[in-house]
Amino acid sequence: MMSAPVASRMLLVPFSHSISQGGDQMQKHRKWLVVTLFVLAALTLAACAGGQPTAAPTEAPAPAATEAPAAPAVTKIVVGTNAEYPPFESVDDAGNIVGFDIDLMNAIAEAAGFEVEYVNTRWDGIFVALASGEFDAVISAATITDERKQTVDFSDPYFNAGQSLAVKIGSDIKSPDDLAGKRVGVQLGTTGDIWATENTDAEVVRYDEITLAFQALANGDVDAVINDAPTSADIIRANPEWGVTLVGEPFTDELYGIAVRKDAPEILAAINEGLAQVRASGKYDEIYNKWFGTQVAAPAPAEEELLVVEAPCANNKVQKIEAVDMMTVRVTMCKPDPAFLAKAAFTPFFIQPREWIEQTGGTGELLEHPIGTGPYMIDSWNRGDSIIFKRFDDYWGEPAKTETLVFRWATEGAARLLELQAGTADYITKLSPDDYDTVKNDPNLQFLPVPNPNIMYLAMTNTFEPWNDVRVRKAIAMGIDRQRIVDNFYPEGSEVASHFTPCSIPNGCVGEPWYEFNPEEANRLLDEAGLTKDANGIRFKTKIFYRDVFRVYLPEPGLVAVEIQNQLKENLGIDAEVVVMESGQFIAESTAGKLDGLYMLGWGADYLHVTNFLDFHFSRSNPQFGDPHPEIYEVLEQASTIADPEEAAPLYEQANNAIRELVPMVPIAHGAPADAARADVQNAKAAVLGPPDLWTFIPGDRDTLVYLKAAEPISLYCMDETDGESLDACKMVTEGLYKYNADGEAVPTLATSCEANEDATVWTCHLREGVKFHDGSTLDANDVVRSWDAGLNAASPYHVGNTGAFEYPSYLFDALMNAE
Repeated sequence: MMSAPVASRMLLVPFSHSISQGGDQMQKHRKWLVVTLFVLAALTLAACAGGQPTAAPTEAPAPAATEAPAAPAVTKIVVGTNAEYPPFESVDDAGNIVGFDIDLMNAIAEAAGFEVEYVNTRWDGIFVALASGEFDAVISAATITDERKQTVDFSDPYFNAGQSLAVKIGSDIKSPDDLAGKRVGVQLGTTGDIWATENTDAEVVRYDEITLAFQALANGDVDAVINDAPTSADIIRANPEWGVTLVGEPFTDELYGIAVRKDAPEILAAINEGLAQVRASGKYDEIYNKWFGTQVAAPAPAEEELLVVEAPCANNKVQKIEAVDMMTVRVTMCKPDPAFLAKAAFTPFFIQPREWIEQTGGTGELLEHPIGTGPYMIDSWNRGDSIIFKRFDDYWGEPAKTETLVFRWATEGAARLLELQAGTADYITKLSPDDYDTVKNDPNLQFLPVPNPNIMYLAMTNTFEPWNDVRVRKAIAMGIDRQRIVDNFYPEGSEVASHFTPCSIPNGCVGEPWYEFNPEEANRLLDEAGLTKDANGIRFKTKIFYRDVFRVYLPEPGLVAVEIQNQLKENLGIDAEVVVMESGQFIAESTAGKLDGLYMLGWGADYLHVTNFLDFHFSRSNPQFGDPHPEIYEVLEQASTIADPEEAAPLYEQANNAIRELVPMVPIAHGAPADAARADVQNAKAAVLGPPDLWTFIPGDRDTLVYLKAAEPISLYCMDETDGESLDACKMVTEGLYKYNADGEAVPTLATSCEANEDATVWTCHLREGVKFHDGSTLDANDVVRSWDAGLNAASPYHVGNTGAFEYPSYLFDALMNAE
């Protein structure tokens, strides 16, 4: 911390004083901690037998012409010290001078056979007083410098107060060699600042006070702090709750020695002899441990072990999930992920207690009874009828407005509207397009447009014939009149899809637009593929699969299925049978690529980034369309690492063009959905992403809010579900590190903040203090690690779930950790 060598101790003292604001009294009681590596034995100085350090090399005196008379025996010396620098020297409550230096000097005196008298004096002028004979020696955390050697002699060094490295407990940073690309805190203009700037490839973050740098380290804003060892130890010892430790040896030399007046070589020799004996006997270590200690913090109880989950970088994007301390989580990526926060705010990545996941084995009761931190908790799930939620009174945020929330479901849009009109439901989702005007004209109801970007598409699986032939897939793309479907079955505001991703999403619509309706070219391609018409004008038979569930992207599934059936036969000579499937079975088989035929699926945005549409559906891990296309997913993986949309645009253009050329599916329409509510429901508003914030709704004078959806959830373990019904219910109960606000932006929730390093490969999140789960336990970093481990880590014993597909964790992060 020197601006000039002689200023070492004078600069250290102000930093020490800045640590606690109580003045000298707090200085006297400050606890200190410095790892034993500060001892000279751990430095580059030569070692004696038994590993004890010897004196640093000094200039040998010139040989004398004649033998000098024997030096007088040393029996008593007067030692000056400035007792204002604990733990080296200070005055205790009884008025005694105490400290590391004092105990060391006493041990040296005892070993060498002399007595010591101490004089407490000012630091300014202490060496002038020594040189003029007021003292015989000075021990006062004095740095050995060439300038001081001109007026006094120094003993062998007894302490190294050089620059050292402080990190959070559990950090993988072990030495300055590990600092490349890291954020390192320093005090502006100090030796640490200069050293870090000149000797590392770290991002140096400068603070006006060193304590601010340590606070930044505790909060995860920097990865390490470089500062002089004693001051760093003082801060760490005084603030054990920060979870900070010193690692490695000091990597600069600032050696302390005992100063002796130049006309007393016998005193210097006695001190060096005594110091050597103190080291050899182990007394030095005893004194050292008394004042500095060797333990950074008390060992964590067994239940507070810090969980770490790791995986080699293969196709997966997530490499490591770790609890840095009990309130800090760090996620390390194999490659940059600028959309990490948007994903962390998505329902599948919400947090449950570590103990609950382990108790259930990652399945079983976990599927029906999530334990979260949300405004509601599960009361009961009455299969086939309803889910009852009760207000969680210990919720950390604004409590729910109603005591009870009820989820019910009805497949038909007309049935949902009848319940709303009858007052047996307060809010209904997925209003049928035919009912838009009815709701708008009813003063007892509210019409609520849903601004959710979405896509309905017709999919094919290329592992079945004839869908393994791109000419056939392209013929389907050209042979369906998509505009006719939108005009006849979609509400006002809907539009034909020009690309898979809606144009409201940045980079969604770059690249060539989709094929125009061209049945002539479509039939030519089918002929070229060898699929000629028989005597009845039929080329081949197939099936159209769908689930009879109203979705924002597919308001009339049955009617649209029949329309596509008719167009395939009329336009292309393809005879398609319409097959209605149960919702859960349809989701399981279609997303696994097991349906031999065409099938109608869709997607509503989970977060407002192009990766949510493209990376999920066209990732290397997704078997939905059969064998994935590297021409698509390799480009998408590269694009997903780029934060700037303009920079990423050429890659997304390339990916969209590849999708158009390979035709794994046919994008049909972007819907314009709407919900409805009773007029007396206050704060009713449809959300951009997911369900509305139902806990903020006030249903007139009623204490129960009834929310009517189109289908029943499949399970309530949303790490392993993709259906909106499950995700909506999970959102009432569980929460993530972040959440989406009314505009679809990711904002902190269980985390107070998450910061990325420069290239977005390391995300560090700081948890909100005092958050309670519904079971009464308190949120900590291990809960986050275990929750994500169960979903993202294929090797985890808790990676069981409902179907075991874990589609969102796999597709949004390229692949699961430790996947075979």
